[in-house]
Amino acid sequence: MFEDIFLLVFCFILAIGGLATVVWGLATGRFFSIDGLWLDLISLTLSAVFGGNIAWSIHTGELKSLLRHNGEKPEAGSEK
Repeated sequence: MFEDIFLLVFCFILAIGGLATVVWGLATGRFFSIDGLWLDLISLTLSAVFGGNIAWSIHTGELKSLLRHNGEKPEAGSEK
């Protein structure tokens, strides 16, 4: 359970990092060079892959169930 939450947080950080790289490329003017275009293209692709993982977990309800089960206190004697 904790691993799934950690995975989603890690995917979120990588997706935001890719978008931040694109914003940085636009802000510094590197977007208008060939290297900047490739950097932005690769960053957007990685953001789409990792953001897609988060979107899929939201679509299937996995994230909601993880957060709901994480907030519950385990019963006495349960081994989870």
